[in-house]
Amino acid sequence: MDESIAPILLPRWGIDMSEGRIVRWLAAEGETVEAGGEIVEVESEKTTAAIEAGQRSLLRRRIAQEGDVVPVGGLLGVLAPESVPDAAIDEFVSRFHAAPRAVAHRGPDHETMDVLGHSIRYLSMGDAGPPVLLIHGFGGDLRGWGPVQLALSRRFRTVSMDLPAHGGSSRTVTAAGTDHFVEVIAQVVRALRFGPAHLVGHSWGAELALAAAHRHPESVASLTLIGTAGPLTPAAMDYLTAFIEANRRADVRKVLQQLFFDPNRVTRDMVEETLRYKRVEVIDDALRRIAAGACAARDAQDRALGAVPTQIIAGREDRICPLGEGFSPHDGVALHLLDGVGHMPHMEASARVAALIEDLVTRSAPRP
Repeated sequence: MDESIAPILLPRWGIDMSEGRIVRWLAAEGETVEAGGEIVEVESEKTTAAIEAGQRSLLRRRIAQEGDVVPVGGLLGVLAPESVPDAAIDEFVSRFHAAPRAVAHRGPDHETMDVLGHSIRYLSMGDAGPPVLLIHGFGGDLRGWGPVQLALSRRFRTVSMDLPAHGGSSRTVTAAGTDHFVEVIAQVVRALRFGPAHLVGHSWGAELALAAAHRHPESVASLTLIGTAGPLTPAAMDYLTAFIEANRRADVRKVLQQLFFDPNRVTRDMVEETLRYKRVEVIDDALRRIAAGACAARDAQDRALGAVPTQIIAGREDRICPLGEGFSPHDGVALHLLDGVGHMPHMEASARVAALIEDLVTRSAPRP
């Protein structure tokens, strides 16, 4: 079979992902797609993301149609040079569908560790390379890192974690101040035997990562701050209050839509998962305590900006932690502003964010 024919397959973006729905094609049949160019947008239960071309080629066939639900590993389309005859494309598609499909690998399991009186859920992916710790934001959990963690795990040892009162970690908090959460992160780094770790944080998680770099500089190799510049861009309090108070589907959807440039990225499953999380009796009280603690401890964190290799990744359309016109980062801090992106760059532009993290980690890792 012609090796220049390349299938476009539905990837697995998270350990629980089994299928995806085709939202829209971003390239037409017969169109040349550059390497790294976005071909088709797919929605799973956890996220909506675009599949990119691995090489420069021609989109010869769109197999899955918009609205179709396709299993992981399913054939979405075919890339091939113009010189490949249509008959060869037909034969490729026919053989692909006729061949027995192996059962998709379920992926790694979540693990837990006990840290400062909390049970902390975490997910490890990748066995070698520099260590990368992914820290979610207020009200989030480790599942939001799915596409980014999968991409990074090809080169690095990656761990995503649920902070206390989030995701699958302990629902109650023994303390709610920034210092306590920073110590949780530091203990996780030690327990994993990471040595200096590359911390990647989103929003509140980025502020915690920055505070960790200030208090434990020996444990931090680099910082990637996503959706915030730390204490320079505090989160809008009206959003935090609205998230805590939202307990009906319509209210939850409205609040979550503020996070994205395209509100259609908020899926029904996302709303239902948030509702289930918030209906746990102790959660709203824990979130109020965390929000109050986070807003009271932003004084010294900015001194850590630039102390280690640091970058800020932000969406130009961020309404939660907007950088504002004329924002200029500290000396030595790289700023990456992404067009058409809101407060969730790691979900709205996962491939671009993963590439930026990979570049910083590679440049910051000590040479053997």
